[in-house]
Amino acid sequence: MKLDLSWEQAAKAMGGRVSSGNPQARFDSFFTDSRQAAPGAVFWALEGKAHDAHKFLPELARAGIGGAVVRQGKADMAAGIAQIIEVPDTLAALQSLSAYHRNRYNIPVAAVTGTNGKSSTKEMLKSIFSQKGRTCANQGNLNNQYGLPFSLLELGPEHALAVFELGASRKGDIEEIARLAKPWVAVITNVSAAHLEFFGDLETVYRTKIEIADSLPPGGTLVYNCDDPLLRRLDAQWGGNRTTFGCGEAAQMRVLDGKEGELALSYQGAEHRMPFSAPGRHNRVNAAGAAAAALAIGLGWKEIGAGLSAYKPLPGRLQVEKRGSATIIFDAYNSNPASAKAALDTLASSAQGPRVAVLGDMKELGAHSAKYHRELGAYAASLKLDKIFMAGPEMRHGYETALESGAQAATYDENFAQWLPQLKDAAAAGGTFLLKASRAMGFEEILKQL
Repeated sequence: MKLDLSWEQAAKAMGGRVSSGNPQARFDSFFTDSRQAAPGAVFWALEGKAHDAHKFLPELARAGIGGAVVRQGKADMAAGIAQIIEVPDTLAALQSLSAYHRNRYNIPVAAVTGTNGKSSTKEMLKSIFSQKGRTCANQGNLNNQYGLPFSLLELGPEHALAVFELGASRKGDIEEIARLAKPWVAVITNVSAAHLEFFGDLETVYRTKIEIADSLPPGGTLVYNCDDPLLRRLDAQWGGNRTTFGCGEAAQMRVLDGKEGELALSYQGAEHRMPFSAPGRHNRVNAAGAAAAALAIGLGWKEIGAGLSAYKPLPGRLQVEKRGSATIIFDAYNSNPASAKAALDTLASSAQGPRVAVLGDMKELGAHSAKYHRELGAYAASLKLDKIFMAGPEMRHGYETALESGAQAATYDENFAQWLPQLKDAAAAGGTFLLKASRAMGFEEILKQL
C-alpha cells in the first residue's frame, strides 16, 4: 500500500478531519491489526458488532505509533499519538478512502461474485489479465465490506488491469462493496444454497448476487451463467450488455466436450481449444465465464489461452496431490450443497479407483441444514463410490440417508479421528480420495495424516 496522500487529503477523502498533528504530513499506509504495531506507523481503529479496536489505542500510544484514525469522540483514547484523524464511522471512512483511491486509476476492472467459483474465476481472470500487464487482485479472502477496501487500496500506477471478487453474507453486501470497485465488467458464477443461516432463503441469495449489476457503468457488461435456473431470469430482467456462459445450447460462451487436460470453448461460431489442468466440469464452466469477461474487457484469445493454460487451482480448492499410489483431491476450504455435489462429480469421473469420498459438515445452512445434508448423502450413494467416510454432527443426516439409498460401504463418526486409521489404510492401498468439507471441520489434519 502506497497512498501518497497528505493527512489533510486523506481526511477529506474519508469524510473526517485532522484533529491533531500536521495536516501536510504524509499519509502513505496504515495497519488494523494491533499486533503489527511499529514506531511511527498509523493505526486504523475499526469497529464491528463484537469488536472495537479503539481499546488498543493506549497500548499503541505507549508503543510509539505515529498516528491513528478514530471515531469522533474517541480521540481522548489516543492521547500521546501525534497525528489523529477523526471520522463519524471508521468502517465507512475506510470504504470512502478506498473508493477515492479506486477513482485515481482509470483502468479496466472486473468484479466477480457468486455462491461458488468466485475465487477460482477471479484467479483465472488474474492469470489472463497478467498476460497483458500487471494486475491487481484480492489477496486471500479480502472480499467483503472490511476486506475489499484493503484490496482496492493496493492499486498503484504499475497496474494495467484489476479483478476483484465480492463476497456477501447478507442482503445489501454486494451493493455496498460493488460501488467501491466500480467494475467495467461484472461476473456472476452461480446462485445456490450457502450462508442460509444469514440469508434465510435462496431467493435472497439471488437478489444479493445480482446487486453487482447495478454497479456497472453505461456500456458495462454483465457476464452470467445461463445454466443456472435463477440467473436465467436475467435474460428478461437485464437490459444492458451481456454475455452468457455455460454448457447449454443457449450459452454464448459455451463449454464443449474436450479431452482430459484440455478446455474447449465455442464462441460466435468458432471453437477455441487450450491446455487446462484444473479438474472438474465446474472449473471448465468457471473458465468459460473468465473467458467471456476477458473478451468483454477488451482482451483477446491469445491472452485467454495463455492465461487459462497457466492457471493453477487455489490451495484447498480441488487441490490434487499424489501420496504414494493414492491421488488426493483436497477441497475443504469451504463447502455447500452445490460445491459438494460438483466435487463428488469430479471424483466419480476419476479413472483411478477405488474412488473414496471423505465428507464433512457443510456449515452456515441454518434451518435448512438437515435437508441439504440428507440430499448430499443420497447423491453420494447414487454415484456408487467404493467407500464413503463421513464426519460432523450435521453429516449424520447424510450418513443415514446414504444407507437408506443403498450405500454399501459408508462409515460415520462425529469425530473423524475415529475412522482415520481405516482411511489411512485405504489410502495406502491406492485410489482416488476426495476430501470435502467446510473449513471449520479441520480436514487439513486428515490431509497431513495421509
